[in-house]
Amino acid sequence: MRSSPRWLRWLFFAGIAWGEVALGISLISDRSPRNLTLAISIEASGAYTLLLHLARRAWLPWLARRPVAGATALGIFNAAVVEALFLAVQTAFGARGIAASENLFMDWLITMPWYAGMVWIFVRVQRRERYSAAAVLLWGAAYEAGADGTVGGMIMPAIVGTLADPLGHLVFLFVLAFWQFIPVYSSMVLPPALVLDAAAKGCVEPVVSRPARFPPGLKPFAWLAIYSVFLLLVLVVKGIAGRR
Repeated sequence: MRSSPRWLRWLFFAGIAWGEVALGISLISDRSPRNLTLAISIEASGAYTLLLHLARRAWLPWLARRPVAGATALGIFNAAVVEALFLAVQTAFGARGIAASENLFMDWLITMPWYAGMVWIFVRVQRRERYSAAAVLLWGAAYEAGADGTVGGMIMPAIVGTLADPLGHLVFLFVLAFWQFIPVYSSMVLPPALVLDAAAKGCVEPVVSRPARFPPGLKPFAWLAIYSVFLLLVLVVKGIAGRR
């Protein structure tokens, strides 16, 4: 994997530190079930990625034999794990409205189309661009900011008439929440990138020497636009079912 530029490393670590401090302050000021659920789920998501990284000798050589398929399957599997984790913590603390549904299979039905498409596209982009580890993790946070932060946090609430303060939400999203999104999507983007990197070192995948380009990293957002239509259909179906 490429080495991250110094400025990007500083940005990444400063952002992570800011997100962690803000998360701690939030818990100190308000230990509500929602805040506890968010804090524990975010930290546990990051810990899961760290565990995968520490155990990479057990799974990396095997997945690197078929790197594109292996990286895609790993990212999608990790997405399902993270969704299950958030729902389990939400249930344990009695919080509501964090997971897409209180039923795990319904939650997966709603969220996994986004995750599957996002990971599928990202793996193919990473295969060509080979972003550095810091860039990969920041791209993951950007995808989360688009999905949960913008579509789930603004567009859908605006459609159903529950969006109260869009400007305040945007400020919160980009000043604070973005940095806390890094651990959440980390297992969906970093381990797949490691698979592709291992395959390149083993001559299974071609080595990319040219500089990584920024625009290809935006491609998963095209899938997010399509996924938003799917969410609208889900809202319509739930609305029809609720009237019966």
